[in-house]
Amino acid sequence: MEVQDVVATSAQSIVGAAVQSADEVRKQDAPLIRYSDDLFEANRELRRFLYQNVYYHPRVAEVNRRACEMLRRVFEAYILHPDQLGEGATKRVDKEGLYRTVCDYIAGMTDRYLMEEYTRIAAL
Repeated sequence: MEVQDVVATSAQSIVGAAVQSADEVRKQDAPLIRYSDDLFEANRELRRFLYQNVYYHPRVAEVNRRACEMLRRVFEAYILHPDQLGEGATKRVDKEGLYRTVCDYIAGMTDRYLMEEYTRIAAL
């Protein structure tokens, strides 16, 4: 339903704006790819509910704090010891920079792998 709404609403926006090029799209005052007004409002209400009742609920605050701490510690350890990165990531450091490489490497981790790396690093 959401995808159909975005496609239909966006198609109407594009036709209404009569854009002929990417430059014309960039010059538009409002995004051409968007939800309808009704679905935009429903999505905003859903997000508000999720942030209040799930993402920032006191019951999950400690879990979130611990996850952030794990991410921070693993990130700092890789920055100090980039040789701990996998071989593929290590090859990217010269081209993409250490910080970007470490960010991407961590972003690709599963939760389980992050916890394993955190445990390994904390034991050093």
